[in-house]
Amino acid sequence: MHRRVIIFLLVLPLLIFAAIWQINIKTDISAFFMAGDSRQTTLIASNMQTGELSRRYLITVGQSGSDEKPLDFIEDLRSELSAIEGIERVWGEGLSEDEISALIAFYLPYRVHFYALNPDVEVPGVFSESALAARVDAIKQGLLSPEAQRMKEILAADPMFLVSSWLRRLSGNAPAESAYASLVIETVAAGLDSARQRPVRKQIEETFNRVNHEYGNQYALAMTGVPVFAMAVQEQVEKDVMLVSTISMLAMLLLFILLFRSLRALISVSLTLVASATLATIITSVVFGEIHALTLALGSTLIGICVDYPIHTMVHAAGGEEDAPRSAKRIWPSLLLGAITTVVGYAALSFTGYPGMQQIAVYAAAGILTSLLIARFVLPYAIMHHASSMRPGFAFSSWLNFAGRRNLRLPLLIVCMLLLFAGISGINWQNDLSRLSPSLEELKENDKRVRSRMQSVEPGRFVLLHADSIEHALQLNETTSRALEKVKAAGKLAAYYSVYPWAASQALQQQNIHLFSQQLNSEAIERWHAAVEKSGIRSSSLAEPSIPDIAALDFETITKSPAGRYIAGQYVIDDQGAILTIWLGSHDAQAVRQALAAIPQAEYVSQKDLMNEMNAAYSNKAVEALAYGALVILLLLTVRYRSPATALQALSPAMASVAIVLGCWGLSGQPLGMLHLVGMLLAVAICVDYGIFFIENRAHNAGLTYQAIVVSAMTTMVAFSCLGLAENPALQTLAWTIAPGVFFGFFLCPLLIRPKPAAIGDMLREKS
Repeated sequence: MHRRVIIFLLVLPLLIFAAIWQINIKTDISAFFMAGDSRQTTLIASNMQTGELSRRYLITVGQSGSDEKPLDFIEDLRSELSAIEGIERVWGEGLSEDEISALIAFYLPYRVHFYALNPDVEVPGVFSESALAARVDAIKQGLLSPEAQRMKEILAADPMFLVSSWLRRLSGNAPAESAYASLVIETVAAGLDSARQRPVRKQIEETFNRVNHEYGNQYALAMTGVPVFAMAVQEQVEKDVMLVSTISMLAMLLLFILLFRSLRALISVSLTLVASATLATIITSVVFGEIHALTLALGSTLIGICVDYPIHTMVHAAGGEEDAPRSAKRIWPSLLLGAITTVVGYAALSFTGYPGMQQIAVYAAAGILTSLLIARFVLPYAIMHHASSMRPGFAFSSWLNFAGRRNLRLPLLIVCMLLLFAGISGINWQNDLSRLSPSLEELKENDKRVRSRMQSVEPGRFVLLHADSIEHALQLNETTSRALEKVKAAGKLAAYYSVYPWAASQALQQQNIHLFSQQLNSEAIERWHAAVEKSGIRSSSLAEPSIPDIAALDFETITKSPAGRYIAGQYVIDDQGAILTIWLGSHDAQAVRQALAAIPQAEYVSQKDLMNEMNAAYSNKAVEALAYGALVILLLLTVRYRSPATALQALSPAMASVAIVLGCWGLSGQPLGMLHLVGMLLAVAICVDYGIFFIENRAHNAGLTYQAIVVSAMTTMVAFSCLGLAENPALQTLAWTIAPGVFFGFFLCPLLIRPKPAAIGDMLREKS
């Protein structure tokens, strides 16, 4: 055995171990298709992947046939869930006694500062007789309630119970009456980190079952949230990867048995592909720190591309007159040029804007170049004594002879152009990225049911506020909140969640203090005492109303207070300014947009619409990438052949293939998107190889060269066709775009390319 082969066999297990040891697989579809190229989209992409809302489970508990809310059960369940490792906090529809006490203690000194969102309207009426009577009545009810002790503690510092205004705003989004009790569970891990979320979800379900058993198994659990969807998507993607990889391997095995009828050929090529895929995985993981499952799924199709180079080496070694190393050396320039053009095509993917395509570009380049080098410097020495046994069982000469006797190049090009023009007018471009996501209809229906039972934030739709400082952002938040209050009052918005009343701008706090200072005079205090005495409470038992002499509360202090966790994830502060988020409940999007129209720095955001806009931009980039990729390939071929005409001839099968496939897609009326363009780009990159191999014909045997091309093309078609078996729509799209493109690319080679009697490669050597 040659020393190169021995070294290869020793290094391969080490590479496999390294790949398994350091691989970090990601399954989030948004991470594959979306990345921020602006501050806004970066924030949204981050929120989708690791934000606070993405880390939450929403659960509801109810009893079949009962309208009674299971309050005792939900409190016990909440207590048990809070103890689970990996859960940061659990809360229900209201705050716990301890949480209320902590918040009141913090905000009580600032009761005047936070009194009103509209001080000009609300503060002047504070000391009217009717308002004072209502306030005293609230105090009296509090003193007679089970919360009497807490009320006394509040009145000691706040004799007019002004903090009640803040508490009332806090409960302004109270949920509608329902027979279901609900909890929100926030986890430590990102919602899309399915590996860490899976044990947490399992413990949630086990805890529910245990507590439910103690209550006689009366209750039923319903659960939704980003982690639930992420786990379902991961399971589907993993299933697709396993299915595509397995079927691809089996199909390739069957194809090799039919074509080569040689176990040695199968083993030789298989080891080449394993090495290529392993090194590609390692390099991609090192470059990006992780690798997406879709990259692996698409990477498995590289079997059909990387296999080209060892197949050409084997076919030429088996059918030629030279030994394997010399045969590999003879065809090396063609293989190298073909690999470079294919890598250029994949490299163009990185300019489409999709983060996942950048991974695929790196993965493909690493895999293709690895396969190329093995086919040139290792494989020939592994098969040098057995090459004759690896001759394909089919010659594929009939089609080659038929095409060689007929000059159909011009008519064929005309037909291709007519087909393209006929179909291109009917192409229906769509930028709905949700079409590329798994359907998960059952989970979506469950999500609607759960959210309808509780006051919940609508996923993916919110308001973004942009300002140059946190103070201006808070002022903008207050302006926007006033506008949303009107929408809510009109019944077009169920609820909204802004940082107010947790945080208020310095300007609003000072305005409240200023207006209270004007209102709190001796006459107002006399009216207050009169109202207290009239209710039967001795006014002397209450402290004199006053405005606390305390500075306005700053935002940083709030974030570090007991209130901080309630607004975590709703603000970003950096050198460029501040961004605040207002979460929205069920709402009329048009009504919200109209309310925000007069506030330029307040932007209604729909993640779906934003992603579709980004996808449209990516599609434009894909068209550019397709054009530039083809242009770069044409320039490479022109430099190589020193003739634009020869370069165009080598490129013609790929271009004709694209014209046919694109025309057929247009005539079919099927909507086309970004991935169809990506598929076209890859088809061009692959089919150019066939043109190069055929036009150079370095073996001086067109039949042998075309035999190698056909075998390579068949493996490529099989590999990409296997993507069509996946459930993921993105993989299906690539399957039915690339596989037909590859078919027409190799099928049309003999019709469009006429190698000269002397091989192009020899002509090039003579010129040099």
